[in-house]
Amino acid sequence: MKISKIITTPPRDEYIDQHQHKFDHLDTLTTIRELQFKKYSNGDEISYGLLNRENQLVGYFELEYQGDGIWMVMNSQLAQAYKGMGYATFLYDYAVMNDKLKVMSDATNTGGIHGSRRLWLRLIDNARYTILGYDVSTHRVIPDATPEMIYNNQPNTRWLALPSNETINESLERIQSLMKDRYVVWYGPGTTTEDYFNY
Repeated sequence: MKISKIITTPPRDEYIDQHQHKFDHLDTLTTIRELQFKKYSNGDEISYGLLNRENQLVGYFELEYQGDGIWMVMNSQLAQAYKGMGYATFLYDYAVMNDKLKVMSDATNTGGIHGSRRLWLRLIDNARYTILGYDVSTHRVIPDATPEMIYNNQPNTRWLALPSNETINESLERIQSLMKDRYVVWYGPGTTTEDYFNY
């Protein structure tokens, strides 16, 4: 395992630059607000990138295959100017809902200020897909895991997000059809379906 690569939301933005080359010649899959969303895949690695209008990488999400259909978060970063706007949630949602990946939380298993705890708890609250505990030493799911069990300074217990039956757009369309005259707020404050997807 590449422990040296595991940096979850570091305090400085410059770490993102080293991944820029992966996305330079890839097609844009969709536009999220003003950001281009691209995907890089190379065997046991899948990386998602968000690039601004100047084609500068401002968001990065890397997964590495662990076997048994599970992909572990190796790196998750957003430039400071884009934090708190729902972009990190989108990257996780896309991997789980659109690419149908089983996504496991990172090996640092940290709840610190630059860790993934707050994001995973938000994903659980959003309830867009099933999130369970997972014991990497026994390879068993922990269906009733609590944050205290996951963030216990034991590296063997993680979160595991399981794919849903719907893609992001299918879920948005279903919810939008129920709300009729209102736009669906999905990623970040004051955003709508039209802002995020190419309708």
